[in-house]
Amino acid sequence: MTITAEQSQRWVWFIDVVFGAIVALGIQIYEPVAREAWSQGVSEFLLTIFVGISIFSFVVYDIAVYHALTNKFPFDMTSLSFLRFYLDLVMAFTLYLLMANAFQLHPDWVSIIAAVSFWHCAAVAWHLLARQEHDVVGGISSAVLPHVSFIAVYWIVAFVAAQIGEEIIGLDGTALSSLILIIVSTTILFISLFRWNQIIKKVAV
Repeated sequence: MTITAEQSQRWVWFIDVVFGAIVALGIQIYEPVAREAWSQGVSEFLLTIFVGISIFSFVVYDIAVYHALTNKFPFDMTSLSFLRFYLDLVMAFTLYLLMANAFQLHPDWVSIIAAVSFWHCAAVAWHLLARQEHDVVGGISSAVLPHVSFIAVYWIVAFVAAQIGEEIIGLDGTALSSLILIIVSTTILFISLFRWNQIIKKVAV
């Protein structure tokens, strides 16, 4: 391994440390919340567990895909690599904000979607920088459109859930927010699993 490769590999190691710290902090935040939810009843506990699993699955997806993509588009001692590294830090911080919001007794689904949407926007920028740095021609739509589509799906699903809950079921207040939160969390979970499988297969090929 060259000196340049060793230096750029340290960036990946640093991000790994950040990921580890985020997961550790998330668990520290989540443990008392889970206990408090249990004291408020089984339904509250199950909701807390489901939201936690869904959001943590998104974090696992990010970590797994990050390593697959950095193997395909390795860092170098260039300005574009540094910009990607900076974006990695921003996206990692976004993951922490996402977990901190989701790992509450009563998470705010709007903040969850906002954080996930911002993460996808940063992911688009990361892909464009990586392709520019490694002179990859074509295939931009396959890297960009999924992220844009996912953002649209999150907000559309939340809107539809709100309309069904309010107009058809007749929910309001906490009950309506809980319904939207469940639907949004389910969407994030399925997209995380789908995207993880999709990217790993594509990178492996």
